[in-house]
Amino acid sequence: MTDQFFVNSLAQQLKMLNIMIEKEMNHDLRALGINLTGTQVAVLMQLHQNSEQTITQKQIEVALKLSHPTTRGIVKRLVATGLITTTPAPQDQRQVALLLTPAGSWFLTEKAAAIQQQVNQTEQKLVSKLSAADQATLKRLLATLLTTMD
Repeated sequence: MTDQFFVNSLAQQLKMLNIMIEKEMNHDLRALGINLTGTQVAVLMQLHQNSEQTITQKQIEVALKLSHPTTRGIVKRLVATGLITTTPAPQDQRQVALLLTPAGSWFLTEKAAAIQQQVNQTEQKLVSKLSAADQATLKRLLATLLTTMD
């Protein structure tokens, strides 16, 4: 049977919450006609927000706290969809630079507002039973936990 200590641990509860949020966001993206996961969209957004500089796969791993195999899989899927391309990084040929394609830029231009609205709705649902003060406390505590584990 399930070990109650493990199920009730903070780490496991955070993991379960993350899974629930990802499922909801992925479902909502599909409802918008977007056949990408939330993490794939996050990679596209990172590239878009940093479009004036070369972004490597390693930088995406660090920024989004992803493992190398996970990032590699996401990159392969985004290349297959035609939203990004890869090339050896100019500063280090061993690194992989990621670039938005014109289709990737168009996608973000066309869908950014709908995606942001969906993210806002998911976040609002998440904190809907918390007071404004508790929401602020939660954000502060999560920021602290993230820097602690970094």
